[in-house]
Amino acid sequence: MSLIENPIFLTQKRLVHRGGVFAAILLAVLIGASLLAGLIAYRSVPSNFSFDSPQEAGEVFYGWTLGVEILVVVAIGFARISAVLTNERKAGLLDANRLTPMKPWELVVGYWFGPPLREIYMGAVLAGLGLVIVLLGKLSIVLWLGTQLLVLSTAMFLGLLAVLMGMVFQRPQSGGIFLVLFLASQMFSFATPKLFLTDFLLPIYGIANLFTGEQIYSDQANEWSGLPDLFGFSIDPVLLTVGLQFITGIFLWRIAVRKAGNPFQAALLRWEIIALFALLVFFQQGLIWGQWRGNFPYLAGYSNRFDDNLNWLLPVVHGGTALLAIVFLAFASPQPESIRIKAMRAGIKSHAGIFSHSSVSLAIGLTAAAGIALFTHFVRSIVYLEVFFIAVANLLAITLIFALLLEFCRLRYQRRAPGFIALWLFILCALPAVLAAVFTNSELLKFSLFAPGCAALAGGNGDENLAALSRIVAGHLCIAILLYAAWWQEWKKLLARSASV
Repeated sequence: MSLIENPIFLTQKRLVHRGGVFAAILLAVLIGASLLAGLIAYRSVPSNFSFDSPQEAGEVFYGWTLGVEILVVVAIGFARISAVLTNERKAGLLDANRLTPMKPWELVVGYWFGPPLREIYMGAVLAGLGLVIVLLGKLSIVLWLGTQLLVLSTAMFLGLLAVLMGMVFQRPQSGGIFLVLFLASQMFSFATPKLFLTDFLLPIYGIANLFTGEQIYSDQANEWSGLPDLFGFSIDPVLLTVGLQFITGIFLWRIAVRKAGNPFQAALLRWEIIALFALLVFFQQGLIWGQWRGNFPYLAGYSNRFDDNLNWLLPVVHGGTALLAIVFLAFASPQPESIRIKAMRAGIKSHAGIFSHSSVSLAIGLTAAAGIALFTHFVRSIVYLEVFFIAVANLLAITLIFALLLEFCRLRYQRRAPGFIALWLFILCALPAVLAAVFTNSELLKFSLFAPGCAALAGGNGDENLAALSRIVAGHLCIAILLYAAWWQEWKKLLARSASV
């Protein structure tokens, strides 16, 4: 079935056209024409503007056009898809569509391209006027082709993510809130744009690099030019962005298709979850690998030279890896009831059977993938392996405690589980920071669940400091063991009740 024959797409197309598209297209024409008129005015009377060259003026006016296009096609299109799918799911229309002869992937395609048609029309108008601005501003056609390719790939990537958000979130505005939070969370990466994955998973660096090109107007702009390195190999940022979005999009596609077919089945298999996590972590570690080239913490090319300006880099990446693992566990962790049903059908009552189906084993797999990626910075600095082991043990403690806490609270408290999970995470993660501020004692901050690994990677290389961090990590692992015992007790109770029914 082609797209133009897809019933979902045709329905969404009629709804969009019934709501009116002429006003939206006219708005895009007016915005693009206004920016084009500004460039024409500059070419007519250059003295009225402060631009140094027609190329600089073209970059500015095309940049504004591109910014509006991204806002319309990517941001508003994302919110539109998520809101439409959420509303249809709540109204029961999605379940009704599941009962039709349509295949799950046809449902996904229909919701992927149907709701944002108005924004697609506006984006096409802005892209056409942007091409005129590029030609009139004497800019390279590569700039237009590259930026439009990035806008297209990002719109499709985030559109697929919006389909998934619409199948998961309960409120129509949740998808837009998710996008805003995601964009806000990576603002810090602008200081070193070549080193953070989010600047390539989104087209931030690729677009900026196309604009700077050979014309660097300031030292800050120099940070946004040149090719990024991935484990020492230079790669074009446009290809890196498109490749990352394509590979990640394959996993999102599989999740969306499975959710469209059956909302109660696992979205991804365990090996797929670990593979996606490992992909993101290895790309991130590969982007910063060139700073030390496997000889952390010594600078690349030096046997015993540090750079104090880079002390924050690996701890931030390590903390981000821990947060990413928690997000994966939160979304991929199966409900205890689904594990119980699988165990009953397979006749599993042993500890090993429950463990293999729970998120606890998944936490170990994610930690192993992250540990292998982190080890790439220590392959030539054997004397600092204690720092590596502290960081990996800390990550293991984080993932195990979260996975065990998540399942324990679901087993014991059921609907009240989110509140208890938030309480214990506050005690383990935020309370030490609060006490450190109250008593003005920064040492208390090290007891936070996230602190030991980051502190070790930040330069806690003194023997006494590393010994203290090792003891704190050991304490966190003891908490994980206690949680494990409580988790298994709750599982034994549930299995006993199931056997008596």
